[in-house]
This record gives sequence, C-alpha cells and structure tokens, in this order.
Amino acid sequence: MFRLFRSSAFRLTLLYMVTFGASVTALLIFVYTAIISDMEEDLKHSISVQTEDLRRSFGLLGPTEIATSIQHMLEKDEEKTLVLMLIDRNWHVVAGNLELWPGGKTNVGTWIKFPIAKTQNTSMPPMAIAMNSTLPGGYILLVGRKMAEIEHVHEIIVEVLYICFGIMFALAAAGGMLISYTIYRRIEAINQAFRRVAAGALTTRVKVAGTGDEFDHLAMHLNQTLNRICELIDGVRDISYSVAHDLRTPLNRLRHRLESLLAPQVTQEKMTQEVRVSLAEIDALVGTFNAILRIAQAEMGAGVEQFTDFDLSQAVLDVADLYRPVAEEKSQHMTTEIAENITFNGDRHLMTQTVANILDNAIKYTTKGGAIAVTLSATDSYFELKIADSGPGIPEAFHGKVVEKFFRLEQSRSSPGNGLGLSLVSAAVKLHRGDLSFANNAPGLVVIIRLPVK
Repeated sequence: MFRLFRSSAFRLTLLYMVTFGASVTALLIFVYTAIISDMEEDLKHSISVQTEDLRRSFGLLGPTEIATSIQHMLEKDEEKTLVLMLIDRNWHVVAGNLELWPGGKTNVGTWIKFPIAKTQNTSMPPMAIAMNSTLPGGYILLVGRKMAEIEHVHEIIVEVLYICFGIMFALAAAGGMLISYTIYRRIEAINQAFRRVAAGALTTRVKVAGTGDEFDHLAMHLNQTLNRICELIDGVRDISYSVAHDLRTPLNRLRHRLESLLAPQVTQEKMTQEVRVSLAEIDALVGTFNAILRIAQAEMGAGVEQFTDFDLSQAVLDVADLYRPVAEEKSQHMTTEIAENITFNGDRHLMTQTVANILDNAIKYTTKGGAIAVTLSATDSYFELKIADSGPGIPEAFHGKVVEKFFRLEQSRSSPGNGLGLSLVSAAVKLHRGDLSFANNAPGLVVIIRLPVK
C-alpha cells in the first residue's frame, strides 16, 4: 500500500482530485454569490420603492403625518422585517423602531448594513440593510429591511456546500484510490513479468486482459518485443552452434595442413601449393563470417534509415546479365522478362546480393542444358520477382528449413557452399517488409519474392 501512495498513478489521481475540487468549489461559490446578490438586489429594489413613496408623502403631508404613517407601517408589519426611522436636524428620533442612528453621521445618503439589537434566540445579532436620504427641513429618513431571509438562505447554502464538499471529496477519494489501484495493479503486472524475464524466464509474457484499452495494447507490444528478442537470442544460439559445428572441420583441416608444413622434408613446391590451398580455405571462412554478419545486420534492421529509391528493374537486369555467361558455360538457357522503370525504396546493394544468391543457386543446381527464367512484374500493391529453374528442386517439406543458417540438403553437401545464401535472401526480404516463398516448377524450383510498393 505504501508503494501505491508513492506511485505516479496515485499522484496524478490526487492532482485530479485537487483540480476537480477547486473547480467545483469555484462553481459553488459563484452560484452562492449569484443567489445572495440577486436576493439583495430584490431587497434593495423594494426599499428604494418604499423610500420614494415616503419622500413624496413627506412633501405633501409634512413630518408629523409621516411620523404617524411610519408608526402605522411598523404596527402592520407582522413579520417584523421593516426598519424605519425619521430624525430631525438635531438628530433626535421623531419616529421609527431604532433608538440610535446606525453608523454615525457620515453614512447619510448611502446604502448601509448594520446589526440589529441581539435577541435571546440568536447567537449573532441579525443584520439589516437600509437606504437613507435627506428631506426638506433637515430631516433624514431611513428605510430598510432585516436580512433574516437572506441570512437563512445563506445558512442553508453554506450547510449544503459543506455536505456537497464532504460527499464530493469522499467520492473523489474513493474513486481516486480505485483508479490508482487499478492502474498500479496493471503496471505492477508488467513489472513482475519483466522481473521474471530479467531473472532468466524468457518465455514469460505480459497478460492481456482483453479489455482493448491502452494497457492491453502496451502488453501486446511488449509481448511482441519479447518474442522478437527470443527469436534473436535463438538465432544467435543457433548461429553459435552452427558456426562451431560447421567450421570446426575446415579449421582443423587448415591447422593440420599448416602443421604439415613444419616437417623438414617439405619441398618449396609443396609448401607453395599448401599455402595457396590454405589461403583459399581462409578466404572461404572469411566469406562465411561476412555472410553471417550481413544476415545479422539485416535481421536487426540495420540500414533501414539509409534506404533510397532505386531502379529495381535495372538492378535485376544487371545481375541477370552478370550471370548469363556463367549459365552459358553450362549450356543453360536464361530468359528474362523484366518490367521497365520499377522504382523501389530500399538497399540496392542488399537487393542485388539477394538476386545474385538466388541466381547462383539456380545455375549451380540446374543440370547442363537446363533452363532458367527471371521475371519481374508489378501490381498496385506489390512487386513480384520470380526466378525459376529446371534443376532438382526442393521438397515441399523443406521449404521452411532451407532459409535456416547452415542448412543444406543431402544432395547439396558435396557442392561448394556454406548454407547461408537463402538465409541472407530471407533476412533481406524481411528487412524490406517483403515475402519469400517457394513453388514446384515440375521439374525445378521457383523462388518468389514479393515486395510492397510502399
């Protein structure tokens, strides 16, 4: 629970509660002020009307009659809310229900609020609001009303405000705690999953609640990331095992060859021959490691930021022209059907290497006098590259395995190569968000690459 109070979710909820409370408080104060101000304006209006009536009567009847009228008005005031007072020039009370002029002589001619004498049933003296005005002959008239009704409404509103504040903050606190706990629980589930991953349980995944909210989207993205990390780790593990297994033999062979050169009976001609063979094997090993490096870079997405628009049609045609003499040496017939002016955004060198690897395999495994066809076409949504040959093909059961690093079919183990060509093709196609597939050419194999237009 202590960690919950220290969480960002709790602090954000607390900030929301304070903001919401301040907004509601400001609104209620505005409503309160508007109600009280409206009641005071109504009270002032009635006082102003009564004052004007008494002033006109004073001009017609004189002070004595006005004093009598004031007494009659006070007697008829059953609710005892009237405040009336008439004084002469010497500040002597002529008529009214006040003994002293409220507020002193400086308050003549203004609206004044003042307390009435305290009664036994009130804890505070009731307030009154009055308007005073001067009359001919130095008389001063005070007309007002007690503010008992306004004070009663004030007490009710204040009481309601306290109740509303209490309910509002109680609900806000309960809702805030619930929201904070819900958010904290979802985030803590993610933290627990990643703590297990950090401890070595790489198969752990974040639970998706199925609500479709932002936490579910976050969980799905995190699971996708963990899946990708596991794939990369498995790939590194497979590469390490394959490198150790497949390169051990040529390295041992190279070591024995170099050791044989230490024998005293080795002739210069033998030494030269063995060195040349050893250099060729070293070059092959370097080529294998370079291929592994290029595959790793493609699988990690390296170089995407350097993609540029290039003429894919020309790139495929250049590779076909480069390998045409090689095919002709084996009496193979190569045909090309390439749509013109296809512009593609990607890595030109990597795509050229991809086409070269496929053509190299097609020429290598197609028998003498066979046929190879290179086709490049375009649709509204993708570009399609097909390279078909009339060789032995690949059994359908192995279509998914031939792209694995160092994987080679039994009939291919006697031929030169390291089993990385199609792995590089697969990695390059994935880097360009494309799709790689294989089909039976009856006889032979068709390699199909589809690349997105955008």
